[in-house]
Amino acid sequence: MKSSTSPLRHLALVACFALAGGCQTLAPTQKAADFNELYVSGAYQAAADAALSSAGGLATTSKPELLWSLQAGTALTASGQFALSNQVFDAAENLAKEEDTEHLVRKGFEKLTSTLVNNNLNRYSPAVYDGVMINTYKALNNIFLSDAQNARIEFNRAADRQRRAEEHFRSKIEALKQKQAEAAKTAQVSTNNTGSPVPDRDQAEQTVYQAFPELAEWQVYPDFVNPYTDYLHGLYFMLGGADKDDLGKARDSLRRVAGMNPKNPAVKTDLQVVDNLIRGKWRKQKLNPAVWVIFENGLGPQVEELLIPIPLFVVNDKVEYSQLALPKLKLREQAYSHLELFSGKRSLGKTEQLASIDRVVQTEFKREFPLKVTEAVISTLTKGAIQYQARKEGGLAGALAAGIYQAVTTRADTRIWTALPKEVQVARVRRPADRKLTIKGPGLQAPLEIELPDSQFSIVYVKAVAPGTQPAYQIAGYKP
Repeated sequence: MKSSTSPLRHLALVACFALAGGCQTLAPTQKAADFNELYVSGAYQAAADAALSSAGGLATTSKPELLWSLQAGTALTASGQFALSNQVFDAAENLAKEEDTEHLVRKGFEKLTSTLVNNNLNRYSPAVYDGVMINTYKALNNIFLSDAQNARIEFNRAADRQRRAEEHFRSKIEALKQKQAEAAKTAQVSTNNTGSPVPDRDQAEQTVYQAFPELAEWQVYPDFVNPYTDYLHGLYFMLGGADKDDLGKARDSLRRVAGMNPKNPAVKTDLQVVDNLIRGKWRKQKLNPAVWVIFENGLGPQVEELLIPIPLFVVNDKVEYSQLALPKLKLREQAYSHLELFSGKRSLGKTEQLASIDRVVQTEFKREFPLKVTEAVISTLTKGAIQYQARKEGGLAGALAAGIYQAVTTRADTRIWTALPKEVQVARVRRPADRKLTIKGPGLQAPLEIELPDSQFSIVYVKAVAPGTQPAYQIAGYKP
């Protein structure tokens, strides 16, 4: 009696896991497709509405979903809904903090589900750059809301996040290593109890790396620095700074950006200006009126799933199915190669790359990738041991059921903040005397005719996510 019911109990357990993984795998993707279609077309308000609906509401009504809050906040900034964007990003920031301090019971559950099913059953775990960009966008929103005090707070928070990024990432690495060690121990015990050969993890990992040759070619940023965040931080404290301490903050940030963009003329000029202001050679009130055009161009990376077959001899020659799933970055295109700035028919200059958000994402992806590989391999080997045991207890029917379970639950976590730009460009030009700035660009169907404010300094924020779309823009003025 015991021998006949044991396989049934085992198959029931397998079915439960297959159902859990299958439901996640078959979860509707139409919401994401709808958001992307609206966002790519430049319908930012409609995209924001769709994302807010998917997020489950704002913090004032219910606890929203983190990733959809990030998507909504970005679309709201692009649509000019700065106060609402800040409210959404506030909720996202609180959710991100909860991820860092989540309950041990939930952490234990997520360790189990990532090994026996996949990470898609767990809550979205924000990247380090997610947190930095939350504060960057909140600071940008406050600039357009003319809220200098809160812009200062958010820029300081963004800078602090960057300073602590290495520490945060080190803690994340240690937590993941602990999770992997526990999963590896479980897999080892399970494998030994079945009497099957010990799987070869090294060979499995070697198979994986052969499918990711691009990792060796990526040029990453040092120490998780985001040049976009640093530049806006430096620009804010140069234009809105109250004393030499603020100018010192501006110089430190601009120096880091100049180290990564030594040929960018706007960065070089800004650094020269702030140096002369600190030395007392120049006074801010006597500087020539200037305009900064910040251009968020294209769309940042998406994540695709790559299924990699693992040779059965690496796992066990008595299993029916063996492959693992890993995330793979897919880079997307620019909207326009650059923007050209004119005063009437006179050319003032053009935008040039300040920061590659692709590179920001690649920096963290590359750093974390070995841990993702180890985690995926351990999950695959654990499921292989389950297949072996199911075959031993349930015969061919058990083996097939377990093979289906592994096939259904072997899925990569492809969640990522897709509303970020591909790159950020910048231009710094003299303000036209008539305060009328024309922006053109290769492939841009209609120029942007911009009336600048009556202020010494102006920031024009331009966003275009796809070729052929008309850019959206926002304007902020500064008076020393």
